[in-house]
Parts: sequence; structure tokens; C-alpha cells
Amino acid sequence: MTKKIRVFIIVLVSVSILFIGGIIAINYFLKNKVENFLATRLPENIIQSYDDLRLDIYEGTLTLINPSVQIQNKEDRKTHTSISVKKLVIDDISYWDYLLNNKIHIDEILINKPDIVYYKNKLKKSQDSAQSGVITMNRPVFLDRLKIEEARVSIFDGKKDSLMLFTNHFSLEVDSITTNKKIIKQRLPVAFGDYRAQTDSVFVKVSDYENVTVKNLRLENKNIAIADIHLYTKYSRTEHARIIPVEKDHYNLKIDSFLVKKVDFGFQNRKLFISGNSVKLNNPSLDIYRNKLVADDKTIKPLYSKMLRDIRFDLTLDSVNINNAAIVYTEKVKKENKGGTINFKNLNANISNVSNTYKDSKKTHIRVDAIFMDSTPFTTDWSFDVNNTNDTFLFKADVGSLPAEDINSFTVPNLKVQLEGEANKTYFTIDGNNTASQVDLKINYDKFKINVLNKKGDKKNGFLSAIANIFISKDSDKSEGDFREGSGEVKRDKTKSFFNYLWLNAEKGLKSSLTGGKN
Repeated sequence: MTKKIRVFIIVLVSVSILFIGGIIAINYFLKNKVENFLATRLPENIIQSYDDLRLDIYEGTLTLINPSVQIQNKEDRKTHTSISVKKLVIDDISYWDYLLNNKIHIDEILINKPDIVYYKNKLKKSQDSAQSGVITMNRPVFLDRLKIEEARVSIFDGKKDSLMLFTNHFSLEVDSITTNKKIIKQRLPVAFGDYRAQTDSVFVKVSDYENVTVKNLRLENKNIAIADIHLYTKYSRTEHARIIPVEKDHYNLKIDSFLVKKVDFGFQNRKLFISGNSVKLNNPSLDIYRNKLVADDKTIKPLYSKMLRDIRFDLTLDSVNINNAAIVYTEKVKKENKGGTINFKNLNANISNVSNTYKDSKKTHIRVDAIFMDSTPFTTDWSFDVNNTNDTFLFKADVGSLPAEDINSFTVPNLKVQLEGEANKTYFTIDGNNTASQVDLKINYDKFKINVLNKKGDKKNGFLSAIANIFISKDSDKSEGDFREGSGEVKRDKTKSFFNYLWLNAEKGLKSSLTGGKN
């Protein structure tokens, strides 16, 4: 071996040792810096810990093993948020961009199995929250990918049945996340590209009386798919009626799947907007029970146009489709029975322009086709303009052959009235607003008769029945076109629902047509 080769080898080995030693030293120095930052630079109300911190300067990777954070109120030091993570990895931090391009560029942040617990009732906003909420940024931040794997989230409100939200196995991936001095001041302080999310075992406390559960939720390519939705009143009908202060429906709603295409959301002029191309509900089944023996709810009930108009965010849904729905409605009026029931099955609905963002006279349009009770075809066509502050609407209905005995399951227990005969065809139109309406009704029927029952509902009151039938024409075939026509005006009770308003109009039209206006 020549002297030159020996010198070259010695220099090479020395440089290698210095290089490796330098990397080790820098790695040690930066690791201490990170540890010192976590130990001393975080606010006093944020308590952190971890089992191990690993820094690989060569690959630009920072790894925290079993990190945890507790966030406390500044005043009373009560912990309102706890976060524990299996592993946190910040991968491929670009030193080149940091030193030469004056920006923070990270390839990926991975958060593995975070467990997040939040107590809403324990949070107290600090008096200096407005000042502390202002974040200054010296460098823009670019994150190519954020991944959250197998998250568990629990939110409590401190009340009885205090769990507000729970989800398990939540995963999220967001691409192209950016923030800078300008973006950080916006209502949504980051900009982002594509995103994907999925979870199962979702539980949400909707109110003090209702919960909702979801078995699976998937969001991908701006499309949402939710499976096995269950919205239900958590009390029995008897217990619910005992604890509610005023009338309130008892619900049991199940939906096989809920699909939304082309979802978009964000903030415009600091106001939240949500939009979607189409919404589909497949095989919803709704059971509603109302106990009318409970005290009336005297609050004003807005019509649907006003409810849509007054939503606090901008909503734009081009179309909503309900496929193969079933509805059962039970109303209890008398103490001695379980109430009367009506039902719809094979219900399909197409709703267009569900929005409070249209500035012109574009109308929300609802068309429903269903089977009423056992076999009666039922079609409605309903429209309103969300921008009309009088809440003007037009409601048309086409009802096919309806044997009177089919609705006795509702009229006998609630009204103590038994009907006979058959309504072959019924049409009615309601032209109304928030205050009053005009109804026009046409009906073709045969051998119509009313039997007024006693208080128990098991015997006919012959005298009252005879008086009631004096005013009713038994058939419609003597009328022009074999239809009897009726009309009338209805004043809306604003403490009642829209469907009560429809019923009052239908009742007015029926009385007018059956009695020739003697109502």
C-alpha cells in the first residue's frame, strides 16, 4: 500500500467519523431542543408527556411514542380535554425548504390510535381568549398528507346520560394542507385538497330525549355513504309522556342507507356553507307516536319555507330522493285506548331545490307517491318559494279508492266515529300561506255513512248517527261529473304543525263536499 493510498484512507475515515459524529451531535442537539420546547415552551395549561422521542435528522423524521396531552382551563386548572396517542410520526421535514425557501414543508404526519376525550361542561373560556386566539406565523406551512388511524372520540356534557358523541375506529386522510399568515386568520384556518374518512359505531345524543346511531360512515371523493342509521326516542312511550312538559313526538326512525354526492363545505365571508348534488335515503321506516293528553306546546311552529330560510348556514341541495319509505303515525286522544293509527307504505319522494341560497323565484318542489293505509294510491305535489316571507305554498293531492273502513283504525279510537262506504277518487288543492288558506276538493264516493259511537267506542249511538247523516249525501253520482265539490277557507293555528294545517283544510273540504256546504 503506497503512502498516498494510506493518507487517502486515513482522510476518508477521519471525514466519515467527523460526518457521523456531526450527525450524531446535531441529532442530539436538535432532540434536546425539541424536548426542551415541549417541556418549557407550551402554555402552562397544556400538560404533555411521552414515553420516548426519536429524531432521525438524516431522514427528517420525528417520532413520539405514547404521547399524551391534557388541556386545562387557565383559571381553575380543570382538565376539559385529554388526548393520548399510540404513536405520532412527523415524516420527511424538508430542511432545504426551511433554510433556503423560508417555509415549513412536511411530507406526512401520522397520528396512530388517538383517544380523545372532551368534557364540554368543564370548558371555561378565558377572558383573554380573544387575544390568545390570534396566531402569528413567520413561515407558511405545507403538509402533503395528514393521516389519523383508528381514532376513538368521546364527548360529554356533564348531564345525566352525559355522553354526547362517541365514535370508534375513525380514520381520516387529508392531502395538500396549507396555511399562512392570510389563511390562518380565516374562519377555516387551513386550505386542503382531497380528503377521505371512515368510521363505525357512531353515537350522537341529539337532544335530552333522542339519540342517533350509525353503523358505518364513509367519505371519499366528496361522496358520503352512511349505513344503518337509527334515530330513536330513548324512553318508552309511557315514560316519554310522563316526563315531557308539553306535547312532543315519540320517534323511531331507521334508514338503510343515506347517500350524498358531490359534497362541499367551507366558509364564505365567515359564514358556513354546505352543498350537495344529490341526497338519497333508501328504505327509511318511521314510526311516530303523539300523546295528545299531554299539555299543548304553545310555541309558534314555522312552516317549512321559513325553517329553511332561517337556517344559520347556507344550504344548497339540488335534489333529495326518498326511496321505498314507510310511515306509521299513531295519535292518542282518549285515555282508555292506545290511540288511532294511519300509515303510508311504498312511499317515494322527489324533492328539488332544497336551498336557502337562491336569489330568484326558484321554488322548492316536492312530489310524493305512496300507498295510504292498505291499498289506496296517494300522490301529492307541493311547492313553495323559500324567499317568500308570507310562506305562500301550493299543495295538491290525488287520492285513489279508499274504503272508509280502512281509516276507522284512526277515527274510532280518537273521534268515536265509524265510517262506511267508499271514496272512489278524491282531489284537493290548498293554496295557502302562513296565516290562511283556501281549499278546493272534489270527491266521488258510494254509500257513505257515519256512525257516531258511544264513549267506549263499542256501540253505535243511533240518535246522533241519524242526525249526522241527515246532512250527508249518500252518493256522489247525482252530482255533475259524478263528483261532489266543496271549498272553504281555513285560518292557521300557528302553534300547530304544517300537517295539522293540511288536515284542517282536508276536513273543511270534505265537510263542504259531503254536506253541500252545510258545515
